[in-house]
Amino acid sequence: RGGNLGGAKASYDRYHQSKLSNLCFTSALDDRLRAKGSNVKAMACTPGVCGTDMFLHATTVMGGAPAKRDTVPSAEDGSLAQLKCIADPDVKSGDLWGPRMGMGGLPAKMDLSPPNVLVNDKVKDILWQLCEDAVGEQFEI
Repeated sequence: RGGNLGGAKASYDRYHQSKLSNLCFTSALDDRLRAKGSNVKAMACTPGVCGTDMFLHATTVMGGAPAKRDTVPSAEDGSLAQLKCIADPDVKSGDLWGPRMGMGGLPAKMDLSPPNVLVNDKVKDILWQLCEDAVGEQFEI
């Protein structure tokens, strides 16, 4: 029963853990691409808080009822960081982009290192190995 570990109350924790894993994996991928001299970019982005189904779920879990979507930026506004990473040639490999303070607006470069994001070389190596183990193959860069 993947995705239900810890029940509904733990779903928000699982969500945050998966987001941290994405950031950690992106940082590890960037390290490996740079070590190989690759021109491929690995960057991360976050929509911040925006009016998605996840927002409704999170507010229900935390407060007992869903908040109104119009109290936060739209899902479309949340896509701005993704669009920046896709289309802006000045975005660099290893970058993290998202709205300032996580609450909408134009994307800003964010720090992808401690203390903002708990990513270090040991954690990156462990996660990389766990991901390879999960798919049963080594990732070739």
